[in-house]
Amino acid sequence: MPCPDDDVGRALITDPRVDAVILTGSAETARRFLTWRPDLQLFAETSGKNAIIITAVADRDQAIRDLVRSAFGHQGQKCSAASLAICEAEVYDDPVFRRQLRDAAASLDAGSAWELSSRITPLTQPPAEALRRALTALDPGEEWLLEPRLMSTEHPHLWSPGIKLGVRRGSFFHVTECFGPVLGLMRAEHLQEAIVLANGTPYGLTSGIESLDDREIAGWSDGIEAGNLYVNRPITGAMVGRQPFGGWKASSIGPGAKVGGPNYVLQLARWRHSWSAFSRTLHSSRRGC
Repeated sequence: MPCPDDDVGRALITDPRVDAVILTGSAETARRFLTWRPDLQLFAETSGKNAIIITAVADRDQAIRDLVRSAFGHQGQKCSAASLAICEAEVYDDPVFRRQLRDAAASLDAGSAWELSSRITPLTQPPAEALRRALTALDPGEEWLLEPRLMSTEHPHLWSPGIKLGVRRGSFFHVTECFGPVLGLMRAEHLQEAIVLANGTPYGLTSGIESLDDREIAGWSDGIEAGNLYVNRPITGAMVGRQPFGGWKASSIGPGAKVGGPNYVLQLARWRHSWSAFSRTLHSSRRGC
């Protein structure tokens, strides 16, 4: 039953007839549910601050395609969307890479969902505080590669894509989920620093790498802290049954078995052990022999 997080939603979650709650939403919402009912059996796939690492040996055209699709598909409102691009210095400093990335994002038409040409359509709701700050303000050291625009004062839901340069370690945009069409670029001297930056958030939902070096991919896979990893492809669009979905750290609250995987439904079962029934079965089998 669709309802807001008010007395109706609270009544549903705290009702003793409800055995468990499955949530896809923010970590704040999950924590709110647990304050309402501390003994709640909660299966929550929560927030993400997801990064794609682009190394110096990446196919840069492919990296731009995958990055733009991951950051701005569905207006960046997928929990798996790319919010950060952590680029090795050679890539970050390349003016051609920056121009191509800017042009690719700027070419996405923003408009009504009823227009087939629209690639950026309205947000599900007006930007919350964190997203509004990300869309309208810069922290020290940051600048706009592509400044987002409110497309119409009459429609507060519709924003064009934005790209920030110079996002610093530990800054607001580095560690805060903003959930909208804005991407931040960070500069790393080498792959290991990039992995540290990607891991330096409270979340661990999805992560990607763009590299043509198998050794880099293996090292990244060993060191990255995320539940779903993507190599040389967009980091959204996991397939049920093929790519079970779920994260680490503040991206998962509860037992943690991945959605769409073989063990997910088993979490919802109730298991009882009856030794007497087992003994009767075993005894009958022996008599049959």
